[in-house]
Amino acid sequence: MDNETTNEVLEFIQRRFSEDCDWVMGNCYYFAVILKTRFSQGKIMYDVVNGHFVFELNNSYYDYSGKIICDKENLVDWDNFKMYD
Repeated sequence: MDNETTNEVLEFIQRRFSEDCDWVMGNCYYFAVILKTRFSQGKIMYDVVNGHFVFELNNSYYDYSGKIICDKENLVDWDNFKMYD
C-alpha cells in the first residue's frame, strides 16, 4: 500500500505542478497545505533545523521535489508547533 500511496502523491505533484513557483524555497508551506488538502489523512510537518515545510503521509515525506528523506528528529507536527515553540 505504501508504494501505491507514494505513486499517487508523486503523480498528483507531476500532473498538477509542472511549473516551479518557488515551491521548495519560499512557498513550501503552501505546497504542504495543497498536499494536505488533497491527501487529508497526512499531516504538515516543519523541519526546525532547515526551516522547511514537508508533508508526511504513511511515514513518507514529500515536497515539490517528490518523496524526500528527512531527519525525523528535526520535524515537528505543524498542528502542535505552539507546544514546541
